[in-house]
Amino acid sequence: MVAASMLIAAPSSAQQNPNPSPVLVVDPTATATFTGSGWGHGVGMSQWGGLARAHAGHSAQQILGFYYENTVLAENYGRPDNGAEPPSSPEPSSPATPAAGESATPVVLATTGSTTLTPEGLNRITIDNQNITVGDQSAARAPAGTPIDFSRVGGLWQITFGATNVCGNGCSGQTVQLHFATDTAVAVSTTGRSYSHGRINLVAVANDPSQFHITLDSLSAETFLNDPHNDPAAPNTGVDQTTGSTHFVLAVTQAATLTPEGLNRITIDNQNITIGGQSAARAPAGTPVIVTRVGGRWRIRYGNADLCGTGCSGQTVQLHFGTDTAVAVSTTGRSYSHGRFNLVAEAGDPNLFRVVLDSLTPEKFLSDTHNTPPEIPKADATPTTETDVQPPPDPEHPEDAIRVHLSTTTGTMLTPRGANRITVDGQGEIRVPAGTPVNVVYHPGHWHFTINGVDACGSNGCPGRTAQMHFATGTSVAVSNTGHSYSHGRINLVPAGGDPGTFYVILDSLSMEQYLWGIAETPMNWPLAIHEAQAIAARSYATATLRERRASNTWTRPFDLYASVWDQAYVGDTRERHSDAGTWLQAVQNTAGQVMLHNGAPIRAFYSASNGGHTERSGYVFSTDLAYLPAKPDPFDSMGSNPYASWSRSYSVADLNRWLNDHTDTAIGQLISMEIVGGTGASGRLDKAQVRITGTSRTVAVSGNRLQARINTAARESGQNQLLSTLFSFTVPLATVPSPTTTPGDPGGTPPVDSTPADQKYYSGVIDGPDFCFNRSLGGQITYPYDRDGDGVADICALPRTRRAAVAHQKTIEQLALVERQIFNARFAEECRSVAATFGEPEKEAVDECQQYRDFSANSPGGSAAPNGGTGTQSPGTSAGQDDYAVDDRQYYSGIIDGPDFCVNFSLGGPATYAFDRDGDGVADICALPRTRRAAAARQRALEHLAHASPELETLYQAFFIVNCHMGPVTLGESDKEANDACEPHIQAGAA
Repeated sequence: MVAASMLIAAPSSAQQNPNPSPVLVVDPTATATFTGSGWGHGVGMSQWGGLARAHAGHSAQQILGFYYENTVLAENYGRPDNGAEPPSSPEPSSPATPAAGESATPVVLATTGSTTLTPEGLNRITIDNQNITVGDQSAARAPAGTPIDFSRVGGLWQITFGATNVCGNGCSGQTVQLHFATDTAVAVSTTGRSYSHGRINLVAVANDPSQFHITLDSLSAETFLNDPHNDPAAPNTGVDQTTGSTHFVLAVTQAATLTPEGLNRITIDNQNITIGGQSAARAPAGTPVIVTRVGGRWRIRYGNADLCGTGCSGQTVQLHFGTDTAVAVSTTGRSYSHGRFNLVAEAGDPNLFRVVLDSLTPEKFLSDTHNTPPEIPKADATPTTETDVQPPPDPEHPEDAIRVHLSTTTGTMLTPRGANRITVDGQGEIRVPAGTPVNVVYHPGHWHFTINGVDACGSNGCPGRTAQMHFATGTSVAVSNTGHSYSHGRINLVPAGGDPGTFYVILDSLSMEQYLWGIAETPMNWPLAIHEAQAIAARSYATATLRERRASNTWTRPFDLYASVWDQAYVGDTRERHSDAGTWLQAVQNTAGQVMLHNGAPIRAFYSASNGGHTERSGYVFSTDLAYLPAKPDPFDSMGSNPYASWSRSYSVADLNRWLNDHTDTAIGQLISMEIVGGTGASGRLDKAQVRITGTSRTVAVSGNRLQARINTAARESGQNQLLSTLFSFTVPLATVPSPTTTPGDPGGTPPVDSTPADQKYYSGVIDGPDFCFNRSLGGQITYPYDRDGDGVADICALPRTRRAAVAHQKTIEQLALVERQIFNARFAEECRSVAATFGEPEKEAVDECQQYRDFSANSPGGSAAPNGGTGTQSPGTSAGQDDYAVDDRQYYSGIIDGPDFCVNFSLGGPATYAFDRDGDGVADICALPRTRRAAAARQRALEHLAHASPELETLYQAFFIVNCHMGPVTLGESDKEANDACEPHIQAGAA
């Protein structure tokens, strides 16, 4: 306080007293130390605290019960049976009988060109679920025990039984059904099995007029699994009681060809087969393995290898195959990606064997890509030779159509791993060869897709607003912006508004469980109990968040959740397909459909890496107090090996000076003192506490949250460690008399800058409107709003450079933003939190680009990187809106300009500034922004920062600036000033 009083006296006494008292400052070479606890906001569950509880024997329900008070756990939330209390010790979920009106489980038995179905009792044949008139009969029915032959030729069905030809020259239609009576069965020649439940549905294969799928539908998973057709045959008797695995009899046959796509091993009676010098028989990937049984002995061949010669004895043959690979089976015409193939000799027949899929759970069998119900093609669809990739169907429940924001970008590269189809506004068809990258860019109104150096849309692009990449089930798409691949849903590209050419990369049409498979919020080697708690918390958070946003009038973005820790870290296949992801996937399965409720509604289940030993109430960290998120001690957080239980960071005072002075709201000159003056949370956090910072220029008070964000943004950019939470204290050395080499008021001892008001150097016109010129909105960080008549309204918007140099400068920093998108995005988020809450446009600001960074409610650990795999950095989204800036100027503008020589494109708010000439005189008289003024100010600050963010960027700035000076206009009507501006030396050098 003594130093502060001396500071107040210093400016006046410096001119009146020839021997003024020295101003005390903190030595710039000294170190400020910050010590803290925890990582993240500390609201809700601590992941490390939950881990300690799991190690202590706590169940997932007990872990959640501590962190989320006054909640109940609902099963199958959002489904007809929601709200049921789970058992105290939940068992792994299993298929259940569908409720009335709910979709039943379809099972694809085989894909073929012909089959024979033999009903043992009353039956009825329909086409597209419509009866077929045969003679004087209104419905086609085959006598009990009579085989019915089905085939498909040239896109038409042929159906015969006995002497009856149901279709004559062929029946049109996409599907054929054989309905059969309860307590009877139907034998299917293709599989050699009989089925006693459901209905046989034959579905035409898209793009192949001679093939169809044999499906069994209208039955529950449980009924299918209990059907006598799946009765076990010795030696495989029933479910393995040790492992809980199930087996499925796919067919009974004399011969089968199995084609593994990857690593495999062939055994007989589970014993390796020696071949040549190898101790195990392995077929090369992609090589068909032909298995027959003749006279009670096996014959097995692949390529030039004959494993059995005159025959191998044994009751069974196994084909084991690697994880994430599949095996195609000739008998069914399908591929399978889980379990193991077991060929079992048929008792009583030395030439027959059963093709059995075992060592897997019912859930894996029913979710295998081989069992994906085939799409029914439209009647007028034109067959092609390529795999048909259909858009996802409309979901039955909102949580089955999750839209995840992956990136905001000006370009992306998508690499499909299998069959795919690109559409624009859902129309058209562009196919990309599997494994081939496609580069995508957007210009307002049209898209460009470059494949192997060729633009599939031509020079004019493909007209449309949105673009989609559909990809086949069982394949995936890699997205360059995230570095991850995704094997569910669909990629949807949607213009973001704001900057032309910027668009969102969205993964949509995800079910809740598919979304959770790719969540990476806890290390994969943690125990099952904490993974289950995390899965339930993540599902609860996602459910509550997407429902709230979809019901909101202010959430206008075309997605529900961010894939970063702004919501939850979603990394797709990087998590789901990882070899160590088994425990996490098991946890998701064990808790399927489980959501925490408070007063009957899903809760916003916030969580963070570590709470530092004490949770914080939600109202202190965010905006609203929630009864289920109180503040209370958490002794388990500091137990075990929690690396974030305590931490320390040290920064030089010179760095602090520079970081604080880089922003107008914390610019204080040289640091004198810093202290907390009240407002701490129950946990000791400083989010809303006031930190008083005194310097040689002034004293400011900022929140602890603002101070942490300010330090973290700068520390991240300079490669230093960040503050992991707001639960910290600091120690700053006492102020002393500065050394003679340091000038008070000038952080770092740099020479004083020219203080001549910028309006006396350069200005670009007169503005007499009531609501236009505001600081940092025009031409750079230090735009000078000159109020010539003293009415409080700036009427000369002055540039700190000539307009010609301003154009080159603005183009340059816009280009830097494209080169260093991550630095720009992080800075933009920080500036959005730093600018004033409103610039007089509250309705527009509620949905502008900055709003998400001012009132976000997410699981981001204090703006830092994600604790376990997330990025912690989010591309700034923009409000969805028109891309036509002639429309935008009527949405956002900042006043009337009737001067003869003012508004220059690229001088205000970015490259998309729309200079609207309302009276047609060739002079722009409304300078319109494609965003709110608040967002424009934050954006401009972030852009300006790039010019000096690092030595590398400074060098790049100079290179770009020189080019832009050459490429820009020779003059903008200020020849006398331009003779000495920043562009002139480069223009003269180029001319020479």
